[in-house]
Amino acid sequence: MDKLKIEVLSPDGVIFNGEVISVSLPTFNGVITILPGHVNLITKLDSGEIIIESIKNKKKISISGGFVEIVQNNITVIAEFAIQSSETNKQKINQAIELANSMKNKRQKFVNMSIIESQLRSVCKLKLELNVKRKKI
Repeated sequence: MDKLKIEVLSPDGVIFNGEVISVSLPTFNGVITILPGHVNLITKLDSGEIIIESIKNKKKISISGGFVEIVQNNITVIAEFAIQSSETNKQKINQAIELANSMKNKRQKFVNMSIIESQLRSVCKLKLELNVKRKKI
């Protein structure tokens, strides 16, 4: 059985790298599924989920846009933002919000802005993941 090689990149680094049997990608014209032997293609990606299927399991990666290049069974996704769905849950969102609020309420003269920025960034990432909906075609 032919396989595809895929690499998903974001500003945070490599999100996924491996061999798979199919990949579904959100484009502005709808979801496309890539199988071995797919025609070479470069296209812009919309916000949504990348669904990566291997022989053993299925992974979902939420993205907020980007580009994909498909050349001879090699897929390279460059995403503006990407997070694996398995990393997401409401408890993480609530913890990040509580920490940011507690730091805000303390109103310390010297606040470590990198911690607040990190927590708010986590909240945005996790909320994005929870609110991603796939387009119907």
